Amino acid sequence: MKNIVVMGECMIEFSQSVSATDFRQSFAGDVFNTGIYIKRCMAEPITVNFLSAIGKDAMSEQLLSLMAEEQISTEMLYRTESAKMGLYLINLDSKGERSFSYWRNDSAAKQLITLMEKNHGLEQLKNASTFFFSGISLAILSESDRLILWKYLYQLKQQGTTIIFDPNYRASLWPSTEVTKAAYKMAFKLSHMALPGVDDFIDLYGVTDVEQVADIIEGYGVEEIVIKNGNQNMLISLRGTRSYLPVSPIKTVVDTTSAGDAFNGGYISARLTGKSVKGSAQYAAQVAACVIQHKGAIVPVELFEQKIQKLSVAALTQEITTSE
Repeated sequence: MKNIVVMGECMIEFSQSVSATDFRQSFAGDVFNTGIYIKRCMAEPITVNFLSAIGKDAMSEQLLSLMAEEQISTEMLYRTESAKMGLYLINLDSKGERSFSYWRNDSAAKQLITLMEKNHGLEQLKNASTFFFSGISLAILSESDRLILWKYLYQLKQQGTTIIFDPNYRASLWPSTEVTKAAYKMAFKLSHMALPGVDDFIDLYGVTDVEQVADIIEGYGVEEIVIKNGNQNMLISLRGTRSYLPVSPIKTVVDTTSAGDAFNGGYISARLTGKSVKGSAQYAAQVAACVIQHKGAIVPVELFEQKIQKLSVAALTQEITTSE
């Protein structure tokens, strides 16, 4: 059975429900969301482990209940009495675009590497077939903890684990762009696959188009790259050979909060079942399209099943005649 590890932070989410003063409480975090969508999209048995740290309070217990419902493994979820999960608030505009307010300075997830070091954490990862992390996963760690993480990832890569990175840049989480770029350089060099968005690179590197994004990532030796570009064509780079994949615009966008996370989950799940790069990207776009038509980062499972799982993954990810 495939053993997938997603490393990052899960937070308490409050999103607008009916009015500007009416909020719905749930849980979300970029890699956590991706882990849920990987699990939901997989038609074959798979273990998805959420590698993180949470508290021992009532809200942390609620998260454990959600993970049980979603069949996400808690085997790599550390508990601490000295911190709790962070919290964030989502505000949406009339076009479904979101802005965030965060309360996460003392988030338990920031203790993850320390807790792993105390509990032989690297040993837990020895059976991981795939390891997924993001720019947010890196940003919440101290510089010294990131150095330990590089050691972990190097050893995972040496043992044959597939490393996947989504830059998911959040400027407010980093002390400077120089620190961010140095961390991303290491992350890309250690990764087999990258799933970036163009906007992240515009803000961080000052690029003006998707080709420049590919130039940067290819320069670090990443073999498989899928660059998300909103409702514009995706750019795919496979061992340096580039191609474009058209995206069908969604007429009714309700909430873009987890669009990239859903795309990542759909893409990774399709690749794990042996689908082509382009076919997997097609499927991932379908998953993301479903998610942005509903409020909140995690679409209720019943609605997700109606929109996505009733459709054959094989039908959605037919091989494209164009060579990859």
